[in-house]
Amino acid sequence: MSSQEGRVSRRAMLGTIGGIVGGLAIGAAIGWVTKPEVVRTVTQTVGGPAQTVTATVERTITQLVTAPPREKTKVSVIAFAQGFAWPELFGSDGTTETNLLKRFEASENVDVTIEWGDEWAVREKVAADVMAQVGKYDIVLVGSDGAVQAYGYAGYLEPLDEYFTKYPQDYFDPNDVYPSFLDANRIEGTLYALPYYSFGPGVIYRRDIFEKYDAELPKENWTTDDLEAAMEKILEGLRGDGITDVYPLTMRAGPGEEPTLDLAGFIYAYAGYPAWFEGGVIWPGEIKNRKAKPIFDSSDFEAGFRAFTDWAKRFGPPGISTHTWVDMMNTYAVGKAAILLPSAINGYAALGITKDENVKKNSKFMLTPFGPGKKRINSYWTFSLGINKFSKNKEAAWRVLTYLTGRKSMEAFAERTGWPNVTMRSVLYSYPLIKKYGIEEIELNERSILENPAIYFPYIPELDLFMDKIGTMASEVVAGAKTVESALSELQKWATELMTSRGYYG
Repeated sequence: MSSQEGRVSRRAMLGTIGGIVGGLAIGAAIGWVTKPEVVRTVTQTVGGPAQTVTATVERTITQLVTAPPREKTKVSVIAFAQGFAWPELFGSDGTTETNLLKRFEASENVDVTIEWGDEWAVREKVAADVMAQVGKYDIVLVGSDGAVQAYGYAGYLEPLDEYFTKYPQDYFDPNDVYPSFLDANRIEGTLYALPYYSFGPGVIYRRDIFEKYDAELPKENWTTDDLEAAMEKILEGLRGDGITDVYPLTMRAGPGEEPTLDLAGFIYAYAGYPAWFEGGVIWPGEIKNRKAKPIFDSSDFEAGFRAFTDWAKRFGPPGISTHTWVDMMNTYAVGKAAILLPSAINGYAALGITKDENVKKNSKFMLTPFGPGKKRINSYWTFSLGINKFSKNKEAAWRVLTYLTGRKSMEAFAERTGWPNVTMRSVLYSYPLIKKYGIEEIELNERSILENPAIYFPYIPELDLFMDKIGTMASEVVAGAKTVESALSELQKWATELMTSRGYYG
């Protein structure tokens, strides 16, 4: 064989091997492999007995053998807000597997199931699952007002920071998310959950009512004194006109945890810091190391607590001591309140359901006012989801989690609701929202996120207990069942006993 023939043959062989390897790789990817037939040797006698020629015939027949499809990894999710959260995936009833969901499942080779329930039922099921360390649910709803703190410290949630580099995905870009919404789900720097719809503080108000009664309009640098003066003027004007069923203010002051999200923002604004423990400490280690005692009977905590309960009683509708966010929303939607604060998302929800043309045409958004402590009244919350530490399908759960909280889901949320309460800057500044509200209101919403901290109350494992107790005490004051002084004295005693029993001061 000549050298030229050798080079050609070797090149042909390498090309054949490359084709086979490439074919196997592609074939494996689409579910089939080659099955070569064995070499056959044929002996043939030609001419006389002295002339025997042996011919070897080699044939390789490629047979396509269909391999069984890869079994999809099952990923279970539990959440509330059935029909409102992700209808583009689960339908308007929350039980329909849409084509979009089917395409996502096919692309990621997952089978997503979701279990719905009311908020309390979901919280109880999540708590039972993680405490039993069963891992029934791969992705769990936590929220940033107690659950992420309790489960994060207990080790029931999977830390997520390393997942961004270990398991790259195209759905959730943390650099597009407002840092405060991620901070709300961090425990001492570690990220335990990703946010879906989320909100910062704001004021939704009726410009026409302000103008009718010559009340000073909300402005960027206004104060709580300015707001109080405006509410007094509106109340006087309404009653002077004989209007007794419209009120200057709607807030939530029902018993339980709900009011505390907003009430804590009043305390922050009036004190200038999270005035729950001595020195304004917010982390468990700080409380233990400094032996920082609760300060619920201090003037710093009292100032914001008193303002919240006093405004609710003076300027709110009857029954406000029982009101949740739903009542807060409905009161504004039917035109019975001039102002809704500080969880402005409930005002945007009201605008989405109102039939009142005056509410539609005259509602505006403004940043919350500054309190005596030189901080704005705050209110932050994220509808956030984490991965169960005891999930057996964490990598698959991560892909589902990042899709549920990613850009496509945020865009669908914004287009469907028309609310600017989104986590990502690219979505906040998207065409549908700018068209609806105008660039100035979008910029104000962004400032409400950027200029206020997500952590304005202590991030401790016992937070859910504190949220419930503080909210209930405030509700009882608004209802007239307790004075501010007696409520705070009771709260101080309860908190001191709880923190002592938990070993913070031992």
